[in-house]
Amino acid sequence: MKKSLLLGLLLVVTVLLVSCESLPTLRLYNWGEYIDDDLVVQFEEASGYKVKQIAFDSNEVAITQIKAGNQYDLVIPSDYAIEQLAVESLIMPMDWSKITTFDPDSDLADGLASILDQVKNGTNGFDLLEYSAPYFWGNVGILYNSETVAPADLDGWNALTNTDYKVAFYNSSRDAFMPALKVTGAATINDPTDAEFNAAIAWLNDALTQETDVITDEIFDAMLAPSRYDMAISYSGDANFLMSENDALDFYVPEEGTNIWVDGFVLPNGANETLAYAFINFMLTYDSTLQNTEFVGYSTPRKDVFEDVLAVDGSFADYSASYDVRMSVNDEVYRYNLDLKTQMDTTWQEILASKGYDGDGLGTGTYIAIIIVAVLVLSSTTIAIIKKRKMDR
Repeated sequence: MKKSLLLGLLLVVTVLLVSCESLPTLRLYNWGEYIDDDLVVQFEEASGYKVKQIAFDSNEVAITQIKAGNQYDLVIPSDYAIEQLAVESLIMPMDWSKITTFDPDSDLADGLASILDQVKNGTNGFDLLEYSAPYFWGNVGILYNSETVAPADLDGWNALTNTDYKVAFYNSSRDAFMPALKVTGAATINDPTDAEFNAAIAWLNDALTQETDVITDEIFDAMLAPSRYDMAISYSGDANFLMSENDALDFYVPEEGTNIWVDGFVLPNGANETLAYAFINFMLTYDSTLQNTEFVGYSTPRKDVFEDVLAVDGSFADYSASYDVRMSVNDEVYRYNLDLKTQMDTTWQEILASKGYDGDGLGTGTYIAIIIVAVLVLSSTTIAIIKKRKMDR
C-alpha cells in the first residue's frame, strides 16, 4: 500500500514537472533588477505562459548576444542600442495593431512624447516607436548629500571637480564623457570634433583624482545614510529610490545639459510574437505600469500613471525634480555612433588605467582607506577575541 502511494505521488510530481516544462516559455532579456518579479508571476498565472528571465549589464553585451544567435522573445535595450539593432536588421518592427492596452498617440506621458518627437524629427531622425514599445525613461544628474554640499557649490558639472567633497563618477564611458563634453562646451555629445573630444579628455583627467571613486551598483549601498559620497553621478530612477531611503539626499541636473534616455521592448528576429505581445500588453496596463514604476523608481511611459504618481500623495510627489524628466534645450539623447562609442570606451579605460583605477573603479586612495579600515577592524576583532577568551578562562 505504501509503495503504491509513493509511486502514485511520484507519478503526479513527474506529470506536473513535465507539464511545467511543456508550457510555452517567454525568454525575457532584461537589465538586472529592472522589473517587479511579482508582475512576472502575475503574468504567468494570468496567461498560462512561463517566463525565463536572462539578465545583461550593458547594451553592448545585449547586442553581442543577439548577434551571436542567442534567441530571445523580448529584449529591453536603450535608445541608441535599439537604433543599432534596427539598422543592422536584428529586430522586427513593432506591430502596434497587436498592442491593445497602450496607444502611443494618446497614452504617452507628455515629457516622453516630446523626447521621442525630437529624436524622430532631429538630425538623422529615428522613430523609436517604429521598433519598440516604451518601458522606462529618465536622465542623468548629480545625487548629492544636502547636509554636506552647499547649494552655491552646485555650479554645473564642474561641481564634480570640487576637492572639498568626496565624489563618485559612474563607471560607464558614455556617462563619463557626457558631463565632460557638456561642461567643456561641445556642440553635441553625439558627434564631437577632435578638439571637443580632447577638451573632454582633459577635463576628465583633472576631475578624476586619488580621492575620486568610479562606481556602478555600489551606489545603492554608498548613498544610504550615512552617505559615503557627497556627490555621485546617478540615473534619475536610482536617485528616486535612494532619496526615498535617505532624506538627506537630493538630485541636481546641471543647466549645461544632460543625457536623456528611453528604454523599450523590442522583438529580435525569430521571437515568439504571441508570447511577446501578450507580455507587452500585460506590462503596459495601468495597474502593471503603476506597480512597476513604484518598484523600479523610473519614469513610466503611461500618461495617466505618470500624472497620478506625481499628484499630491502620489508615490513620487516628493521627487518631481528627478521623476518628471523633461528635455531642456541643452539635453540630448545618445544616438547610434559605433566609431564614437569605440573611441569613448578605449579612452575611458586609458584614463582609468593612467589614474591607477582597477577594474572596479577603485583608486589608490580608496585602497589605502580600505586597508586602514581592515586593519582597524581586524585589530578590534582580535582584541575582542582576546578579551572574551580571558573572560571565558
